[in-house]
Amino acid sequence: MQKKKILIYILIILIGLLLGAGGIWFWKMKNNKPAEIASSAILAKEARKNYFEINDETAGVFFRISKNFDRMTAQELQLKNPVFMYGFFSRSDKSSYCVISQTKREKPGGMRAVDLRDGVLEQVKKSFPDAVLEAEGIMEIGEKNNKGIRLTINYTDNNVPVTQQEVVGITDKMATFAFCVAPKAVIDLCQDDFGLFLDNIRIK
Repeated sequence: MQKKKILIYILIILIGLLLGAGGIWFWKMKNNKPAEIASSAILAKEARKNYFEINDETAGVFFRISKNFDRMTAQELQLKNPVFMYGFFSRSDKSSYCVISQTKREKPGGMRAVDLRDGVLEQVKKSFPDAVLEAEGIMEIGEKNNKGIRLTINYTDNNVPVTQQEVVGITDKMATFAFCVAPKAVIDLCQDDFGLFLDNIRIK
């Protein structure tokens, strides 16, 4: 009888230990699961991004470019324009592209949006005399309430109607020009990619 009692006590202790171990295991799994799910969600989100981010501290420029675009080589940039810093061709149509350039400012200080607009339009007209301003606006482009201008300009290039969408911003030292160009016939196909690029331009 005494042996039976001892066996019963041992069984109860073993069952208690097993239940305790199971409870600890369950608690750990329950508390680790959200972290694992969160980590997986972050990785999945990063993988789903349809763009690359470029933060050029030296030039003071930040932007995003769609993964539907390929970066221009140094030679391709040179052929387009020696002052271009960055350039990207659409993978589906090389006549559609986005570029960034900078020029040093001779005089620091503010500049009226209308003067900036007229200056850009004048420069475009030097290459394309039929250039016409279709739309214009103001947008945030940097820190300390730095405003830039957003322009849409239409012109003809080698008998092809073209649309150029451009963002221009200034600091005391530099003027930054970011623009995307496409034939009017295909502008709707790359509008989302153009918007991603131009809406996210930031300068310091």
